[in-house]
Amino acid sequence: MTPNVWIVLVDFNGIEDTRKCLRSLVGQTAPARVVVVDNASRTNVADVLAVEFPWAEFVRSDVNGGWAGGNNFGMKHALARGADWMILLNNDTVVGPDFTARMTAAGAAHPAFGMIGPVIRFLAPPHEVQTDGVKFNRPQKPGFFQRHPVPLQTTTVPGIVEIDIVNGCCLMVRSDVVRTIGLIDEEFFLIHEESDFCLRCQAAGYKNGVLTEALVWHKGSSSFLREGKRLQRYFDARNLLRLIGKHGSRPGSRGLLRSYGHHLRYAFHRFAVEREKKFDDSAAAVIEGLYDGLIGRWGMYAKQARRPGLRLATWFFDQLLHVSSGKKPVPEPTTEIASSSERTAVGPAPPISA
Repeated sequence: MTPNVWIVLVDFNGIEDTRKCLRSLVGQTAPARVVVVDNASRTNVADVLAVEFPWAEFVRSDVNGGWAGGNNFGMKHALARGADWMILLNNDTVVGPDFTARMTAAGAAHPAFGMIGPVIRFLAPPHEVQTDGVKFNRPQKPGFFQRHPVPLQTTTVPGIVEIDIVNGCCLMVRSDVVRTIGLIDEEFFLIHEESDFCLRCQAAGYKNGVLTEALVWHKGSSSFLREGKRLQRYFDARNLLRLIGKHGSRPGSRGLLRSYGHHLRYAFHRFAVEREKKFDDSAAAVIEGLYDGLIGRWGMYAKQARRPGLRLATWFFDQLLHVSSGKKPVPEPTTEIASSSERTAVGPAPPISA
């Protein structure tokens, strides 16, 4: 029986990226239905793209729900129409003609896996790996999101490597997983929400995995290129607190208290680097993120919210930076980056140019 597969694209003021992604989905060798979620963009996405792509379905949200809310909107649409698998695919990606075939073959061959993704390559340069496997909060390594290399090899039955977190750029989830664990936590809004989604999947007894194939090319951070790095720094600092609070005590992790301490050091490094680069607005966003996370203010960034004591917290971080200025801080990476010798992914060029 052919599975009912849905691809969910979320658009927030990125119509040209969405157009390229939809063009790459034309002529897939395995069937899949596509729903494009207009995440309260300034221009109605369906008005621009529906005639060009009549085979796609377009739905519009009245509010910008971030990555979490937009994908939930699309998944609800797919679930109501009997979806077996849902592929959450960033709109700033392009895929090859065998994308859905290989993804669904992997799902059929590995039924213990509730969430699956491919190795992701850069759209430019197109043969370099952007992300593959990720382990979360292992005490023997720095950072919270620690790279787990996935060897590239194409086999008749798609190979898969078990990891903790599938990159939200392209994440395929089984419908029964969503019915078991619920939708994406919209309190995250942006950043680390897919990590929580994956870790909840693991906690429910499913496995997460990455295919040993590079099937997707990703432009990367398009929303933040449009909206600015400030929001990226804010949501990173804030949402890590939520992620740690929910998963800091999971087996094999640093433990809750050590994780919070590790995050405070990480946030200080982020703050220090932004200050040294003269990106004062981004440095302030790190403090705001910490502040809002500590008081439990989640969801969309509340620009006009009162934050008494914020200046004092910023002053304190500046004093720490002054004291430590004799040794230039080096930021801990959010995810380990592949070495140059590991980053080449042999394969075809992307079907749609950057």
